[in-house]
Amino acid sequence: MSKVTMILSEEEMIELQEILIDDDEKASLDFLKTRIQPKIPQKGTSLCDSSRKNPFLLK
Repeated sequence: MSKVTMILSEEEMIELQEILIDDDEKASLDFLKTRIQPKIPQKGTSLCDSSRKNPFLLK
């Protein structure tokens, strides 16, 4: 299983805290789609992803 480490800005952390306090399902899905999903690297784009440099793994 792959692991991803993300850094949240202060604004993102405050937004996440508000979502958790309010228990807002719609806001939590929006947060995942707009703040978290774009930070997840696609295959072969991460600097430490060996498939980005190994042409045999890109097939």
